Amino acid sequence: MVTNETSVAPEAEKEQVSQSYWSLVWWKFKKNRLAVIGGIIVLLFYLCCVLLAEFFAPYGLHTESNFLEAPPQWPHFRDVEGKWHLRPFVYGLEQQIDVATRTRSYVVDTTKRYPIRFFVKAESYKLLGLIKWDRHLFGVHPDQEGAHVYLLGTDRLGKDQLSRLVYGGRISLLIGLTGVILTLSFGATLGAISGYYGGAVDMFVQRSTEFLGAFPDIPLFMALASVIPATVSPLLVYFLLTIILAFVRWGGLARQVRGLVLSLREREYVLAAQSFGAGDRRILFRHLIPGAMSHIIVITTLAIPGMILSETALSWLGLGIRPPMTSWGGMLQEGGNIRAIRYTPWLLIPILFIMLVVLAFNLLGDGLRDAMDPYGGR
Repeated sequence: MVTNETSVAPEAEKEQVSQSYWSLVWWKFKKNRLAVIGGIIVLLFYLCCVLLAEFFAPYGLHTESNFLEAPPQWPHFRDVEGKWHLRPFVYGLEQQIDVATRTRSYVVDTTKRYPIRFFVKAESYKLLGLIKWDRHLFGVHPDQEGAHVYLLGTDRLGKDQLSRLVYGGRISLLIGLTGVILTLSFGATLGAISGYYGGAVDMFVQRSTEFLGAFPDIPLFMALASVIPATVSPLLVYFLLTIILAFVRWGGLARQVRGLVLSLREREYVLAAQSFGAGDRRILFRHLIPGAMSHIIVITTLAIPGMILSETALSWLGLGIRPPMTSWGGMLQEGGNIRAIRYTPWLLIPILFIMLVVLAFNLLGDGLRDAMDPYGGR
């Protein structure tokens, strides 16, 4: 019996050692349930808000209605008579104006019942920017006169808050992703060059990072964003804002990559490449940067929520995305006053989405940080 166990153990050990590094990373990442949940939430947000925003949004971004600042309509399965329905429905809203106080209010009209349908035909759009389609995930029947469904209420122009959240998430999430890609390009390249060459190059790059790090983030963002002319198009503002965020954030990544390159440039495989006459560019982009890639991936994942929060802060201050484009920060700007908190608190719903995305990215980054060290004790 002992002989059989000793003969099987080396085979199992050999099979475990023969696994690739990325296989071990994936195996350890799957064991972290919180990280997997965070990754799923992130993928769902990018799927719903970036790729298929038009399909998941019941209305268009610029679709207005007569229901100004209407409260959320909650789906029901049982009507006021106690009868159950298999298909969820919402009750209609009746608008009332108080002449004395000049305030608008809404009451639920139980005589009007609007069934919620799935894959309903509504406004046409281009799916993935290529395929012309007119189906939305849910909505009300287009032939039913006066039918409407505002699950998260409307804003001061009568636009559906849920649809604006989906479209605004596209801008906020893309700014976070593209900003981090630019930061990764600047930071990883300059950090690797700084650590590899040293000397005057290292001195210049490190002093530049320290100069940028000496400024507080929000005032620096405000100063750079205020330089953007008010006459430029909203699309150009989006690209300029992304470049500004990347320009400010690249220093931290450059310092960390520099520290990794300082240790990696003395490794045997780098010295062997130098002895065979490999050029500096090949050593940097084929050996040193790929050697630090696991660390770069973790930093990138943890940096995306910081980009999203920075864009949110700038848009909330009125220095970010401009109409007709919208983002989560721009939506918060509309609800960032005492009147909105008192009478239209549903305008603050983007806060919950921002918190959820930031938490999901942090869980994902924490799980990747542990998984990138598969031989560690944790």
